[in-house]
Amino acid sequence: MRDSAQYLISPCSSRRHRHRHAHIHTSAGVALKPAANVFVSLTPSFIVDETPAQYVTTVSDPTATSFYGKRYVFAFIKTRTLSSRHEGELDFQPESHAAAFHAAIHRERSLLLVRGVRGAAHFQRAIYGQDVGTIIRTPATAVSSATYTADPDGAGPAPAFSFGDPDFTFRSLIGNAVVRWEYRPGSPCSSCGHRAGPEAIPTAISILLPRGARSSVTGPLTCFR
Repeated sequence: MRDSAQYLISPCSSRRHRHRHAHIHTSAGVALKPAANVFVSLTPSFIVDETPAQYVTTVSDPTATSFYGKRYVFAFIKTRTLSSRHEGELDFQPESHAAAFHAAIHRERSLLLVRGVRGAAHFQRAIYGQDVGTIIRTPATAVSSATYTADPDGAGPAPAFSFGDPDFTFRSLIGNAVVRWEYRPGSPCSSCGHRAGPEAIPTAISILLPRGARSSVTGPLTCFR
């Protein structure tokens, strides 16, 4: 038997000082039972990840003698994820039960700094546009994606190079629903549906016959669109 209300707050953070990698995760939750046959819960969460040395690309550059004509490019990436999880359960009668689950996710990744490796000792890095050279971002158009163009030494002999913008925004909706009916003792009939984003809704209907034989039918679930 669940209590009428339950609350949860769960902050969590970690940081690796050597490479300045940070991870922050905060979540909260509330679960309610307003009636004996009803249960609902809501659990939002927020996650921040900072990666200071995300590999981006490798380009050929005859002036990069420290790495045998190769220039390795890394980026400082920050990723934010906001999600919310919802659950609900309803008992119609002792023989009937319904449950639903829904999750919404919004994720953003942003490039903050672009670095080049300028020395093998202790992984020495230089930020383009601040420590060395220049960097320019070209916005996306109707026919092309956004790009970055970096020049390792400005007016020096090193050639400029370009790479795609790794930024992205991702959104997703996930839903599940299950209805279970025990039409006679020991013989349940259940229907379940699933939806993820714009995809179709697969549905399974299963019936357990009195002697243990199982029959399955698949078709559209019109009530879960």
